[in-house]
Amino acid sequence: MNTDMRTVVHKSCALAAQTFMLAMSEQGYDTCPLEGFDSRLVKKALGLPRDCGINMVITCGIRTDGGVRGERFRLPFKEFYHKI
Repeated sequence: MNTDMRTVVHKSCALAAQTFMLAMSEQGYDTCPLEGFDSRLVKKALGLPRDCGINMVITCGIRTDGGVRGERFRLPFKEFYHKI
């Protein structure tokens, strides 16, 4: 795959990932996109072919009340999100 096509594919996958993360949030789940993962190990764990590409790994779950390492500061959602 040429460089231009790879760029288009990665951008499209990122938009699909964003839509997935927003949908998960709507259902009450938290998500986190990861970078710096070992794609070779991810492919092996998922049984994927060696020549496939992985655009992103997204973790999903329900947060604990106290957070992973203690209380977290979060801006009120209504202050920065406006439905159009």
